[in-house]
Amino acid sequence: MEEKILLYKPKNRGRLKKSPIYAANLVGKVLALCAKYLFFALRTPLNLATVDAYVEVFWRLNFQETFTWLYATGRERLSPGQTYIFMSNHESWMDIPAIFGAVPTSLRMVAKIGLMKIPLFGHALAKAGFIAVDRKNQQKAIKQLGEAKKRLNEGISIWIAPEGTRTRDGSIGPFKKGGFYLAKDLGVSIVPVFIEGAASVIPADSVVVRPNKSITVHFCEPVDAEVFGQMTTNDLVEKVRSSIINKRRECMDKKELIDGII
Repeated sequence: MEEKILLYKPKNRGRLKKSPIYAANLVGKVLALCAKYLFFALRTPLNLATVDAYVEVFWRLNFQETFTWLYATGRERLSPGQTYIFMSNHESWMDIPAIFGAVPTSLRMVAKIGLMKIPLFGHALAKAGFIAVDRKNQQKAIKQLGEAKKRLNEGISIWIAPEGTRTRDGSIGPFKKGGFYLAKDLGVSIVPVFIEGAASVIPADSVVVRPNKSITVHFCEPVDAEVFGQMTTNDLVEKVRSSIINKRRECMDKKELIDGII
């Protein structure tokens, strides 16, 4: 049985059952952190450790300001020092700090280009080495994914949400293939990930935070590059997607069992 480990516990509990006040406070503090980071970057040469330190402050800030617990399972499947492409479901803003808090190594994400246009926040993402992808322009997106190759060659893992957008009903939608071509081209192993509970904190298209909940990041068995090197891209997509769907189903069955006992 996989061990469920606690990675973050908020210092106190939110007093309101749910409120947009939490989100407003969070946005203000995230933008302040971005401004601080950009000012620091103007004055001091950046290195991997410095950027990672700011990323850690970012994810912890999100969990503290929403009063959310962070757990993970399957981290023992990750080999120390190995670079991976992590692929997960995507249903909430909280997926972002959750994956950064759960992955134990340097990590950057492939983000839709709209995030990069947000004042301060987008500039900070770009300065930190995050990769913007224009999903409406396939040729341009493929070229932009070339930036991900640089991060992987630097020993930095990459996170991709292959659905391309947040799900509104919790289901796992069709996967875009760009990240899979990248994995096959570079021979980098893929780790399927199911993020459980993020939408219960901040639902898609909502600014209402529901505090005092938990998010669990489940790392499934990595798909080794030596194995999928001989697979078709379609077969690889199906294998990764099935892993995430099966873990989602397992979590839902467990929740229904617990709810039935209670």
